[in-house]
Amino acid sequence: MGQVVKYIVLIYGILNLYHVLFAIVGFFTRPRPLPKARKDHSYAIVISARNEERVIGHLLDSIRLQDYDPSLLRVFVVADNCSDGTASLCREKGAIVYERHDPEHARKGWALEYLFEQIDRDYGIESVDGYLFFDADNLLAKNYVTEINKAFDQCGDIAVGYRNTKNFDTNFISAAYGFHFYQSTMYLHRPRNFFHLSTHIAGTGYVVASSILKDGWHWTCLTEDTQFCLTQIAQGRKIQYCESAEFFDEQPYTVPVMLRQRLRWVKGRLACFFIIFPKLIAGMFRCKERKFSCYDMFFYILPNAIISVIYSALSLVIFAATGIAASGVRGFILTDIPAALPALLKGLGASWLSLAVVGALLAIRERPHIRCSGGKLALYTLLWPFFDIIGPFIALASLFMRVRWKPIRHDRDIAIGELEATGKR
Repeated sequence: MGQVVKYIVLIYGILNLYHVLFAIVGFFTRPRPLPKARKDHSYAIVISARNEERVIGHLLDSIRLQDYDPSLLRVFVVADNCSDGTASLCREKGAIVYERHDPEHARKGWALEYLFEQIDRDYGIESVDGYLFFDADNLLAKNYVTEINKAFDQCGDIAVGYRNTKNFDTNFISAAYGFHFYQSTMYLHRPRNFFHLSTHIAGTGYVVASSILKDGWHWTCLTEDTQFCLTQIAQGRKIQYCESAEFFDEQPYTVPVMLRQRLRWVKGRLACFFIIFPKLIAGMFRCKERKFSCYDMFFYILPNAIISVIYSALSLVIFAATGIAASGVRGFILTDIPAALPALLKGLGASWLSLAVVGALLAIRERPHIRCSGGKLALYTLLWPFFDIIGPFIALASLFMRVRWKPIRHDRDIAIGELEATGKR
Protein backbone atom coordinates (compact mmCIF):
# COMPACT_ATOMS: atom_id res chain seq x y z
CA MET A 1 0.00 0.00 0.00
CA GLY A 2 2.86 2.35 0.84
CA GLN A 3 4.33 1.91 -2.65
CA VAL A 4 0.98 2.69 -4.25
CA VAL A 5 0.73 5.93 -2.29
CA LYS A 6 4.27 6.88 -3.33
CA TYR A 7 3.49 6.27 -7.01
CA ILE A 8 0.31 8.34 -6.78
CA VAL A 9 2.26 11.22 -5.19
CA LEU A 10 4.94 10.92 -7.89
CA ILE A 11 2.40 11.05 -10.73
CA TYR A 12 0.62 13.99 -9.10
CA GLY A 13 3.95 15.82 -8.83
CA ILE A 14 4.80 15.21 -12.48
CA LEU A 15 1.40 16.43 -13.64
CA ASN A 16 1.91 19.66 -11.63
CA LEU A 17 5.56 20.17 -12.61
CA TYR A 18 4.63 23.07 -14.87
CA HIS A 19 4.00 25.15 -11.74
CA VAL A 20 7.78 25.30 -11.20
CA LEU A 21 8.09 27.11 -14.53
CA PHE A 22 5.15 29.30 -13.53
CA ALA A 23 6.95 30.30 -10.31
CA ILE A 24 10.15 31.27 -12.14
CA VAL A 25 8.31 33.26 -14.77
CA GLY A 26 6.08 34.93 -12.18
CA PHE A 27 9.04 36.18 -10.14
CA PHE A 28 11.36 37.33 -12.92
CA THR A 29 9.10 38.66 -15.68
CA ARG A 30 7.33 41.96 -16.04
CA PRO A 31 3.80 42.21 -17.44
CA ARG A 32 3.55 43.02 -21.11
CA PRO A 33 1.98 46.46 -21.65
CA LEU A 34 -1.37 46.22 -23.39
CA PRO A 35 -1.96 48.23 -26.57
CA LYS A 36 -4.29 51.20 -26.44
CA ALA A 37 -7.92 50.12 -26.74
CA ARG A 38 -9.53 50.61 -30.13
CA LYS A 39 -12.75 51.62 -28.41
CA ASP A 40 -13.85 53.04 -25.08
CA HIS A 41 -16.48 50.47 -24.19
CA SER A 42 -19.57 51.16 -22.11
CA TYR A 43 -19.80 49.42 -18.74
CA ALA A 44 -22.26 48.80 -15.95
CA ILE A 45 -20.65 48.42 -12.55
CA VAL A 46 -22.53 45.91 -10.37
CA ILE A 47 -22.14 45.80 -6.59
CA SER A 48 -23.79 43.47 -4.11
CA ALA A 49 -23.96 45.06 -0.65
CA ARG A 50 -25.36 44.06 2.71
CA ASN A 51 -25.13 46.67 5.48
CA GLU A 52 -22.06 48.29 3.92
CA GLU A 53 -22.88 51.90 4.78
CA ARG A 54 -19.44 52.46 6.30
CA VAL A 55 -17.32 51.51 3.28
CA ILE A 56 -19.38 51.57 0.09
CA GLY A 57 -19.24 55.36 -0.18
CA HIS A 58 -15.47 55.19 -0.67
CA LEU A 59 -15.92 52.67 -3.49
CA LEU A 60 -18.45 54.91 -5.24
CA ASP A 61 -16.10 57.88 -4.81
CA SER A 62 -13.24 55.92 -6.39
CA ILE A 63 -15.54 55.10 -9.32
CA ARG A 64 -16.42 58.77 -9.70
CA LEU A 65 -12.69 59.66 -9.79
CA GLN A 66 -11.91 57.32 -12.69
CA ASP A 67 -10.00 58.85 -15.61
CA TYR A 68 -12.60 57.33 -17.96
CA ASP A 69 -15.52 58.94 -19.75
CA PRO A 70 -18.21 58.99 -17.01
CA SER A 71 -20.98 58.85 -19.62
CA LEU A 72 -19.83 55.29 -20.40
CA LEU A 73 -20.20 54.13 -16.79
CA ARG A 74 -23.39 53.26 -14.93
CA VAL A 75 -23.46 51.94 -11.36
CA PHE A 76 -25.98 49.37 -10.10
CA VAL A 77 -26.19 48.32 -6.46
CA VAL A 78 -28.29 45.53 -5.00
CA ALA A 79 -28.91 46.35 -1.34
CA ASP A 80 -29.37 42.78 -0.17
CA ASN A 81 -31.35 42.38 3.07
CA CYS A 82 -29.95 45.65 4.41
CA SER A 83 -31.01 47.15 7.71
CA ASP A 84 -28.82 50.27 7.58
CA GLY A 85 -28.51 53.26 5.27
CA THR A 86 -26.63 51.51 2.45
CA ALA A 87 -29.40 52.03 -0.13
CA SER A 88 -29.98 55.73 0.59
CA LEU A 89 -26.23 56.49 0.66
CA CYS A 90 -25.75 54.82 -2.73
CA ARG A 91 -28.64 56.75 -4.23
CA GLU A 92 -27.17 60.00 -2.91
CA LYS A 93 -23.92 59.17 -4.72
CA GLY A 94 -25.68 58.54 -8.02
CA ALA A 95 -26.01 54.76 -8.10
CA ILE A 96 -29.11 52.94 -9.33
CA VAL A 97 -30.24 50.88 -6.35
CA TYR A 98 -32.49 47.85 -6.09
CA GLU A 99 -33.46 46.70 -2.61
CA ARG A 100 -33.92 42.98 -2.05
CA HIS A 101 -35.51 41.34 0.99
CA ASP A 102 -35.22 37.56 0.95
CA PRO A 103 -33.55 36.27 4.16
CA GLU A 104 -33.95 32.64 3.03
CA HIS A 105 -31.73 33.28 0.03
CA ALA A 106 -29.24 35.73 1.50
CA ARG A 107 -26.19 34.96 -0.61
CA LYS A 108 -24.18 36.97 -3.13
CA GLY A 109 -24.96 34.66 -6.04
CA TRP A 110 -28.70 34.99 -5.48
CA ALA A 111 -28.38 38.75 -4.99
CA LEU A 112 -26.61 39.05 -8.36
CA GLU A 113 -29.27 36.87 -9.98
CA TYR A 114 -31.94 39.27 -8.70
CA LEU A 115 -29.94 42.34 -9.76
CA PHE A 116 -29.56 41.14 -13.34
CA GLU A 117 -33.27 40.39 -13.52
CA GLN A 118 -33.97 44.02 -12.61
CA ILE A 119 -31.36 45.38 -15.03
CA ASP A 120 -32.78 43.27 -17.84
CA ARG A 121 -36.32 44.47 -17.09
CA ASP A 122 -35.47 48.17 -16.83
CA TYR A 123 -32.52 48.66 -19.18
CA GLY A 124 -31.72 45.45 -21.05
CA ILE A 125 -28.61 43.45 -20.16
CA GLU A 126 -27.00 44.10 -23.54
CA SER A 127 -27.50 47.87 -23.29
CA VAL A 128 -23.80 48.06 -22.29
CA ASP A 129 -20.73 46.26 -23.62
CA GLY A 130 -19.64 44.72 -20.33
CA TYR A 131 -20.24 44.40 -16.60
CA LEU A 132 -17.64 45.21 -13.94
CA PHE A 133 -18.06 43.27 -10.68
CA PHE A 134 -17.04 44.71 -7.33
CA ASP A 135 -17.69 44.19 -3.64
CA ALA A 136 -18.73 47.09 -1.43
CA ASP A 137 -15.37 47.18 0.39
CA ASN A 138 -13.32 47.56 -2.81
CA LEU A 139 -11.46 50.64 -4.00
CA LEU A 140 -10.31 51.33 -7.56
CA ALA A 141 -7.06 52.94 -8.67
CA LYS A 142 -7.90 56.01 -10.76
CA ASN A 143 -6.93 54.31 -14.03
CA TYR A 144 -8.60 50.96 -13.29
CA VAL A 145 -11.36 51.20 -15.92
CA THR A 146 -9.00 52.64 -18.55
CA GLU A 147 -6.60 49.73 -18.07
CA ILE A 148 -9.17 46.93 -17.80
CA ASN A 149 -10.79 48.34 -20.94
CA LYS A 150 -7.54 47.60 -22.81
CA ALA A 151 -7.69 43.95 -21.74
CA PHE A 152 -11.40 43.66 -22.46
CA ASP A 153 -10.95 45.27 -25.86
CA GLN A 154 -8.24 42.73 -26.67
CA CYS A 155 -9.93 39.53 -25.46
CA GLY A 156 -13.62 40.40 -25.75
CA ASP A 157 -14.80 37.92 -23.10
CA ILE A 158 -13.61 38.35 -19.50
CA ALA A 159 -10.72 40.22 -17.89
CA VAL A 160 -9.54 40.55 -14.29
CA GLY A 161 -7.33 43.16 -12.63
CA TYR A 162 -4.56 43.17 -10.01
CA ARG A 163 -5.99 42.43 -6.57
CA ASN A 164 -4.27 44.39 -3.82
CA THR A 165 -5.02 44.56 -0.09
CA LYS A 166 -6.14 47.88 1.34
CA ASN A 167 -5.58 46.89 5.00
CA PHE A 168 -2.45 44.76 4.70
CA ASP A 169 -0.87 46.34 7.79
CA THR A 170 -3.84 45.90 10.15
CA ASN A 171 -2.34 42.74 11.68
CA PHE A 172 -0.74 39.40 10.77
CA ILE A 173 -4.10 37.94 9.66
CA SER A 174 -4.91 40.61 7.08
CA ALA A 175 -1.27 40.48 5.97
CA ALA A 176 -1.53 36.70 5.50
CA TYR A 177 -4.51 37.25 3.21
CA GLY A 178 -2.39 39.77 1.31
CA PHE A 179 0.40 37.21 0.86
CA HIS A 180 -2.20 34.67 -0.27
CA PHE A 181 -3.42 36.91 -3.08
CA TYR A 182 0.09 38.10 -4.01
CA GLN A 183 0.99 34.42 -4.30
CA SER A 184 -1.85 33.98 -6.81
CA THR A 185 -0.49 36.94 -8.76
CA MET A 186 3.10 35.73 -8.86
CA TYR A 187 2.50 31.98 -9.30
CA LEU A 188 -0.68 31.96 -11.40
CA HIS A 189 -1.92 35.19 -12.99
CA ARG A 190 1.40 36.61 -14.20
CA PRO A 191 2.82 33.40 -15.74
CA ARG A 192 -0.50 32.54 -17.38
CA ASN A 193 -0.53 35.97 -18.93
CA PHE A 194 3.08 35.52 -20.09
CA PHE A 195 2.14 32.28 -21.88
CA HIS A 196 -1.14 33.74 -23.24
CA LEU A 197 -3.23 31.37 -21.13
CA SER A 198 -6.54 31.96 -19.42
CA THR A 199 -6.40 32.85 -15.73
CA HIS A 200 -9.03 32.65 -12.97
CA ILE A 201 -11.20 35.17 -11.15
CA ALA A 202 -11.57 35.34 -7.39
CA GLY A 203 -14.50 37.20 -5.94
CA THR A 204 -14.27 40.64 -7.46
CA GLY A 205 -12.45 43.05 -9.78
CA TYR A 206 -13.37 41.52 -13.13
CA VAL A 207 -15.30 42.46 -16.27
CA VAL A 208 -17.61 40.19 -18.28
CA ALA A 209 -18.99 40.79 -21.77
CA SER A 210 -22.72 41.48 -21.71
CA SER A 211 -23.22 38.83 -24.41
CA ILE A 212 -22.08 36.18 -21.90
CA LEU A 213 -24.65 37.42 -19.38
CA LYS A 214 -27.51 38.03 -21.82
CA ASP A 215 -29.60 35.35 -20.08
CA GLY A 216 -28.80 36.71 -16.61
CA TRP A 217 -26.65 35.51 -13.72
CA HIS A 218 -27.26 31.89 -12.68
CA TRP A 219 -24.22 30.95 -10.60
CA THR A 220 -25.38 30.79 -6.98
CA CYS A 221 -23.25 28.31 -5.01
CA LEU A 222 -21.18 29.27 -1.95
CA THR A 223 -18.35 30.39 -4.21
CA GLU A 224 -20.26 31.78 -7.16
CA ASP A 225 -17.13 33.38 -8.63
CA THR A 226 -15.36 30.02 -8.94
CA GLN A 227 -18.46 28.37 -10.37
CA PHE A 228 -18.80 31.09 -13.01
CA CYS A 229 -15.07 31.12 -13.81
CA LEU A 230 -14.71 27.38 -14.37
CA THR A 231 -17.91 27.20 -16.40
CA GLN A 232 -16.59 29.82 -18.82
CA ILE A 233 -13.19 28.17 -19.20
CA ALA A 234 -14.77 24.76 -19.78
CA GLN A 235 -16.74 26.41 -22.60
CA GLY A 236 -13.51 27.61 -24.23
CA ARG A 237 -13.58 31.27 -23.18
CA LYS A 238 -10.47 33.14 -22.12
CA ILE A 239 -10.06 35.17 -18.93
CA GLN A 240 -7.45 37.84 -19.62
CA TYR A 241 -5.23 39.08 -16.78
CA CYS A 242 -4.54 42.82 -16.62
CA GLU A 243 -1.89 43.70 -14.03
CA SER A 244 -2.10 47.44 -14.70
CA ALA A 245 -5.76 47.51 -13.55
CA GLU A 246 -5.27 47.69 -9.77
CA PHE A 247 -8.06 47.47 -7.23
CA PHE A 248 -8.06 47.05 -3.46
CA ASP A 249 -9.89 44.60 -1.25
CA GLU A 250 -10.47 44.66 2.52
CA GLN A 251 -9.34 41.45 4.22
CA PRO A 252 -10.55 39.88 7.50
CA TYR A 253 -8.35 40.53 10.51
CA THR A 254 -9.90 38.37 13.25
CA VAL A 255 -9.61 34.61 13.72
CA PRO A 256 -13.38 33.81 13.81
CA VAL A 257 -14.09 35.69 10.57
CA MET A 258 -11.03 34.18 8.88
CA LEU A 259 -12.08 30.65 9.79
CA ARG A 260 -15.68 31.23 8.73
CA GLN A 261 -14.66 32.62 5.36
CA ARG A 262 -12.12 29.92 4.64
CA LEU A 263 -14.57 27.18 5.56
CA ARG A 264 -16.93 28.66 2.98
CA TRP A 265 -14.15 28.81 0.40
CA VAL A 266 -13.26 25.15 0.88
CA LYS A 267 -16.86 23.93 0.95
CA GLY A 268 -17.84 26.02 -2.06
CA ARG A 269 -14.80 25.03 -4.11
CA LEU A 270 -15.41 21.36 -3.31
CA ALA A 271 -18.97 21.66 -4.61
CA CYS A 272 -17.69 23.43 -7.74
CA PHE A 273 -15.13 20.68 -8.30
CA PHE A 274 -17.74 17.92 -8.38
CA ILE A 275 -20.09 20.00 -10.57
CA ILE A 276 -17.57 21.16 -13.16
CA PHE A 277 -14.54 18.81 -13.28
CA PRO A 278 -16.16 16.51 -15.90
CA LYS A 279 -16.62 19.57 -18.15
CA LEU A 280 -12.98 20.58 -17.66
CA ILE A 281 -11.79 17.09 -18.54
CA ALA A 282 -14.00 17.13 -21.63
CA GLY A 283 -12.59 20.56 -22.49
CA MET A 284 -9.05 19.17 -22.49
CA PHE A 285 -10.04 17.20 -25.59
CA ARG A 286 -12.87 19.25 -27.09
CA CYS A 287 -11.70 22.87 -26.89
CA LYS A 288 -9.79 24.01 -29.96
CA GLU A 289 -7.68 26.70 -28.27
CA ARG A 290 -8.04 26.26 -24.50
CA LYS A 291 -7.04 22.64 -23.91
CA PHE A 292 -4.18 23.51 -21.55
CA SER A 293 -6.29 26.10 -19.73
CA CYS A 294 -8.84 23.37 -18.96
CA TYR A 295 -5.98 21.17 -17.73
CA ASP A 296 -4.57 24.01 -15.64
CA MET A 297 -7.95 24.88 -14.15
CA PHE A 298 -8.60 21.24 -13.30
CA PHE A 299 -5.57 21.31 -11.03
CA TYR A 300 -6.50 24.78 -9.77
CA ILE A 301 -9.90 23.58 -8.54
CA LEU A 302 -8.67 20.15 -7.40
CA PRO A 303 -9.30 20.02 -3.61
CA ASN A 304 -5.61 19.86 -2.73
CA ALA A 305 -6.14 20.53 0.97
CA ILE A 306 -8.52 17.57 1.23
CA ILE A 307 -6.13 15.42 -0.81
CA SER A 308 -3.43 16.42 1.69
CA VAL A 309 -5.67 15.28 4.56
CA ILE A 310 -6.33 11.93 2.85
CA TYR A 311 -2.63 11.46 2.12
CA SER A 312 -1.73 12.24 5.75
CA ALA A 313 -4.41 9.84 7.00
CA LEU A 314 -3.12 7.04 4.74
CA SER A 315 0.44 7.71 5.89
CA LEU A 316 -0.65 7.47 9.52
CA VAL A 317 -2.49 4.22 8.85
CA ILE A 318 0.57 2.74 7.14
CA PHE A 319 2.82 3.97 9.95
CA ALA A 320 0.51 2.52 12.62
CA ALA A 321 0.10 -0.81 10.83
CA THR A 322 3.83 -1.16 10.31
CA GLY A 323 4.62 -0.19 13.91
CA ILE A 324 2.05 -2.51 15.43
CA ALA A 325 3.19 -5.41 13.23
CA ALA A 326 6.80 -4.89 14.30
CA SER A 327 6.44 -3.91 17.98
CA GLY A 328 2.89 -4.78 19.03
CA VAL A 329 0.32 -2.31 20.29
CA ARG A 330 2.14 -1.54 23.53
CA GLY A 331 5.49 -1.06 21.83
CA PHE A 332 3.91 1.15 19.17
CA ILE A 333 2.29 3.42 21.75
CA LEU A 334 5.25 3.60 24.13
CA THR A 335 8.14 3.60 21.66
CA ASP A 336 7.21 4.28 18.04
CA ILE A 337 4.93 7.28 18.58
CA PRO A 338 7.37 9.20 20.86
CA ALA A 339 10.19 8.40 18.42
CA ALA A 340 8.18 9.85 15.52
CA LEU A 341 7.38 13.17 17.24
CA PRO A 342 10.76 14.83 16.51
CA ALA A 343 10.41 13.97 12.83
CA LEU A 344 6.88 15.42 12.84
CA LEU A 345 8.06 18.66 14.44
CA LYS A 346 11.00 18.82 12.05
CA GLY A 347 8.63 18.44 9.09
CA LEU A 348 6.39 21.19 10.44
CA GLY A 349 9.40 23.46 10.89
CA ALA A 350 10.59 22.75 7.35
CA SER A 351 7.13 23.59 5.98
CA TRP A 352 7.05 26.83 7.95
CA LEU A 353 10.54 27.80 6.77
CA SER A 354 9.81 27.04 3.11
CA LEU A 355 6.63 29.13 3.24
CA ALA A 356 8.53 31.96 4.93
CA VAL A 357 10.98 31.89 2.01
CA VAL A 358 8.03 32.08 -0.37
CA GLY A 359 6.74 35.04 1.67
CA ALA A 360 10.12 36.77 1.38
CA LEU A 361 10.08 36.33 -2.41
CA LEU A 362 6.55 37.71 -2.53
CA ALA A 363 7.52 40.67 -0.36
CA ILE A 364 10.44 41.45 -2.68
CA ARG A 365 8.51 41.03 -5.91
CA GLU A 366 5.31 42.81 -4.87
CA ARG A 367 6.89 45.45 -2.62
CA PRO A 368 5.75 48.43 -4.74
CA HIS A 369 2.14 47.38 -4.12
CA ILE A 370 2.39 46.67 -0.36
CA ARG A 371 1.23 49.45 1.97
CA CYS A 372 3.22 48.53 5.07
CA SER A 373 6.41 49.58 6.88
CA GLY A 374 9.54 47.49 6.39
CA GLY A 375 9.61 46.30 9.99
CA LYS A 376 6.01 45.09 9.96
CA LEU A 377 6.50 43.46 6.58
CA ALA A 378 9.47 41.48 7.87
CA LEU A 379 7.45 40.28 10.88
CA TYR A 380 4.42 39.35 8.78
CA THR A 381 6.66 37.46 6.35
CA LEU A 382 7.74 35.21 9.23
CA LEU A 383 4.18 34.76 10.54
CA TRP A 384 2.18 34.28 7.35
CA PRO A 385 2.94 30.52 6.90
CA PHE A 386 0.23 29.74 9.47
CA PHE A 387 -2.33 30.67 6.78
CA ASP A 388 -1.32 27.77 4.53
CA ILE A 389 -0.43 25.31 7.29
CA ILE A 390 -3.91 25.39 8.84
CA GLY A 391 -5.47 24.84 5.41
CA PRO A 392 -5.73 21.02 5.67
CA PHE A 393 -7.33 21.28 9.12
CA ILE A 394 -9.93 23.72 7.77
CA ALA A 395 -10.55 21.35 4.86
CA LEU A 396 -11.05 18.44 7.25
CA ALA A 397 -13.50 20.45 9.38
CA SER A 398 -15.45 21.49 6.28
CA LEU A 399 -16.23 17.85 5.50
CA PHE A 400 -18.20 17.51 8.73
CA MET A 401 -19.73 20.97 9.05
CA ARG A 402 -22.73 22.58 7.46
CA VAL A 403 -21.41 25.80 5.99
CA ARG A 404 -23.68 28.71 5.14
CA TRP A 405 -22.86 32.02 3.51
CA LYS A 406 -22.68 34.86 6.03
CA PRO A 407 -21.77 38.48 5.34
CA ILE A 408 -18.39 39.73 6.49
CA ARG A 409 -18.47 43.04 8.28
CA HIS A 410 -16.23 45.64 6.68
CA ASP A 411 -15.14 48.63 8.75
CA ARG A 412 -11.77 49.82 7.38
CA ASP A 413 -12.71 53.44 6.68
CA ILE A 414 -10.07 54.09 3.99
CA ALA A 415 -10.41 56.30 0.91
CA ILE A 416 -8.55 55.76 -2.37
CA GLY A 417 -6.61 59.00 -1.85
CA GLU A 418 -5.10 57.64 1.37
CA LEU A 419 -3.91 54.47 -0.35
CA GLU A 420 -2.42 56.34 -3.26
CA ALA A 421 -0.58 58.66 -0.86
CA THR A 422 0.91 55.79 1.15
CA GLY A 423 1.77 53.93 -2.05
CA LYS A 424 4.18 56.62 -3.26
CA ARG A 425 7.80 55.61 -2.70
